Amino acid sequence: MVTVLSYFIFQGMRYMSSGERWFKISLTLIATLLLNLVGLHILLALIVGHALNFVTNGQLPVMMRYVVSDVGLTREKVRIALTKMQTTAPRFGIIDILIYGSFSRHVMKSTSDLDLRFQHRPGVFPSLLAYCYATYIRIWANLNFIPIDVYCFTEAEFLDRMREDEIPALLFSSQEMCTKYPDAQDPILALEKNAALP
Repeated sequence: MVTVLSYFIFQGMRYMSSGERWFKISLTLIATLLLNLVGLHILLALIVGHALNFVTNGQLPVMMRYVVSDVGLTREKVRIALTKMQTTAPRFGIIDILIYGSFSRHVMKSTSDLDLRFQHRPGVFPSLLAYCYATYIRIWANLNFIPIDVYCFTEAEFLDRMREDEIPALLFSSQEMCTKYPDAQDPILALEKNAALP
């Protein structure tokens, strides 16, 4: 119950960059305003708006892996997600997508989530575009019941909080990320090394 409450309240905001955090808070505030305008009491509108942000912004499948024993992540679902991002991310100014977590350690299983970091260009407009894309991917993954954990960043220092034993897979192999991670993995080869994933 504590895990569910924590996911609901914070929705991953503690790990986000400040820009992405404000974007997510803005989504809750916009939903709250719209719900209040249609007649809901402001406090109820805030709770419902926050819940809508929670459900549509990809946190539900991530949380469900703690509540239900098997959310059904498969090798095919990971492959579909990688293909989806490879074909859509460049249009939103995403420079690279780094895949961390159990995927990069080759211990991914059906109850794992896909840990993603979206590198985007600096600036207000490129940041908003990246945050919108991250929201889009979260909703898409939610609808396909693929638990993902997505955060956006511009500065490589954001990655300093990642585990040192996780060498990420790079979806686009940008020059900056290849320099930072000379031993970076190819996503398809890393997927094949995740033998426990059905």
